[in-house]
Amino acid sequence: MTMMKKTAIYMTALAVALAAAGCSSKSEGGVSESAQQIEQAHNAGREAARKFVSQQWNDTLALQQHLVEAASARAPYDSLPKCRAAYDSAFISTIRTVSPDVARELERYRDRQ
Repeated sequence: MTMMKKTAIYMTALAVALAAAGCSSKSEGGVSESAQQIEQAHNAGREAARKFVSQQWNDTLALQQHLVEAASARAPYDSLPKCRAAYDSAFISTIRTVSPDVARELERYRDRQ
């Protein structure tokens, strides 16, 4: 599979998975997160990214499934803005070390949300 085709598959799958993640609830005013909660979110994002980058994706369906799982792992942090940001940051940063192009697409999608 060519690099261009792999990148196209990644981008399609990322758009689908992140669209599902973007449908989560927005934060409530006055919610305060502890440093421990933020650290847990950071670690969860890093772990989800590690699972993602350690796989060899042979088809789009398997890639999409993993991204949906990563989005569902983020769900507990969706109502906590600092935790959600920590999860996203750790997820994207970890992916950036292995696949900068995919990380750029994730950031571009996140910025549109």
